[in-house]
Amino acid sequence: MGLDLHAVQFLLRARKQGVQFGDVLTIGRLKLDVFPAKVMQLLEKQGLPAQAFNGEGPSSGQAEEFFRCLGARNVQSLDASAYEGASLVHDLNKPIAPELKERYDVVYDGGTLEHVFNFPVALRSCMEMVKVGGRLFVDSPANNWFGHGFYQFSPELFYSALAEENGYEVVEMIVHPTGPHSRWYKVADPRVVRSRVELISYTLIHLLTHARRTRSGEVFKQMPQQSDYTVAWQADGAAALASPEKEAGPVIRLASRRLPAVAALLKAVRTGLNFYRSHSLRNRQFFTPIQRE
Repeated sequence: MGLDLHAVQFLLRARKQGVQFGDVLTIGRLKLDVFPAKVMQLLEKQGLPAQAFNGEGPSSGQAEEFFRCLGARNVQSLDASAYEGASLVHDLNKPIAPELKERYDVVYDGGTLEHVFNFPVALRSCMEMVKVGGRLFVDSPANNWFGHGFYQFSPELFYSALAEENGYEVVEMIVHPTGPHSRWYKVADPRVVRSRVELISYTLIHLLTHARRTRSGEVFKQMPQQSDYTVAWQADGAAALASPEKEAGPVIRLASRRLPAVAALLKAVRTGLNFYRSHSLRNRQFFTPIQRE
């Protein structure tokens, strides 16, 4: 668990957008997996204090000092065990204590939630610990993390959970392949584009989610439902889920009369290309390239 270069830049982006890092809670005690010279360069670029990373100040390799550079006055960490020095010991499979609710300006999960079996309870606890107006950040595994934890996550999970009915709004969601130089893409909300936002990839994919708490209230009073199913139910039928079959082009129609085997091959190639375009990061309806900080 930790902050990599993408996470550091994502937090700096949020700071630039006006997020106030007052009282911060990290889920798990997080390491800072970025070279100090790079951290110093990024902080100085935004006019933030960077002395702790110039080799003169104490640097433990943990993330607390970075959050202080962002303006945090108090940084705590929560984990199921004290073996890494967490401030608070609590098993997120169980609900949090009432005194922790609405206590923090920022709650940051840098790779814990996928390892908690009782995920809905753990996510609800993270959401409950944020003050109204505060922020929840989740850095989570998406595609190709088979075996890493109990779960891999989809955009719709966080868009549905961090929604108005639960007192939240998603400020920004970014997807990126792993690797320090990979590109960022803003992820569309399935409820807005009225489609499942699906992705097939050959590399490890991360989701970075930034959400704001808009009001107090019971979280998950009504459990989230996947948006396309609610549309189908409202339409009183599964037809709303179906994708219409595209009519074959003139080349395939001609080939189907004279060379049926060639026609079948052409149709398969066309289907594969269309599927790749719709399920890759090239799909601009779902994924919009944005500038990294």
